[in-house]
Amino acid sequence: MRRYAFLLIVLLVIATAGCLGGNGQAPTTTEGQISTPTTTPNLETTTSSSPTETTTTTFTPPELDLNGLLENVLGIKQFTYLSNATLNMTVTIEGNGTSQNDNVSLRIIERGYIDFDSWSAWINSTTLSLQDGARTNASRIVVNNVTYIQTPVGWVTSEDPTASEVLWRYSVVGLAREYLGEKPDSVEGGEVIRLTYLVPDYKLKPLAALYFAVSENTDVVVRDGKLELWFKDGRLVGGRLSFSVSSTAEVDDPVLGKMTITQAGTWDETFKVTSINEKRKVNPPT
Repeated sequence: MRRYAFLLIVLLVIATAGCLGGNGQAPTTTEGQISTPTTTPNLETTTSSSPTETTTTTFTPPELDLNGLLENVLGIKQFTYLSNATLNMTVTIEGNGTSQNDNVSLRIIERGYIDFDSWSAWINSTTLSLQDGARTNASRIVVNNVTYIQTPVGWVTSEDPTASEVLWRYSVVGLAREYLGEKPDSVEGGEVIRLTYLVPDYKLKPLAALYFAVSENTDVVVRDGKLELWFKDGRLVGGRLSFSVSSTAEVDDPVLGKMTITQAGTWDETFKVTSINEKRKVNPPT
């Protein structure tokens, strides 16, 4: 199973976005936790009770201006960020009359720059196996929606815009652009305003498939999606995205033969916005 964990990390070299700096040099990735802001709940609730039923309704505080928050987010053309994700999964591999089980835990630390004006980005990431300490650095550059991915065998280029679609959509700003037009499922107020949205499973499937699909025919099921968006003084400062996932895939390995790989796990990622609207140049790799 150590071999499986190592192969998974290698696959994430392609799947996870690590990026070079705008001058073509890879910035140093510094590991660190992103702390969840401490907030004081500021919710108005009404409760009606009966001998058999209790119902609680949460109202958006009247001082919360969702349109104003959305307007500010739509004004973000470029931003840099730090994200810290933990992927935990139980893996079962069946094949050749045998069955193996193991727990896999990966930590993915990512620093990046995203430019919505030019559809360009650089991201630098490190994937760490929490079991054995195996570590892999990865890089991705996007220039005019053309994606350059650094792999163990060199740079791979893709002009398919879907290769970068996940990056634009599931960045913290991309998520804020999509969900601020909706009423949050809960609101916590205080110095930092925290909006929480329950995310439909189908909206997270492309992201989950990126990390949990081991082959093209992998069946991925997502549950319990939740997004938090954090604002301070009306400005987006970070967020959190989490979900549960299960997947099943039939794999024909040239060495190990035919296998059925079943995974069940969770994804938990926190984001911190580190700068807004500071234009940086992004060049293709040389």
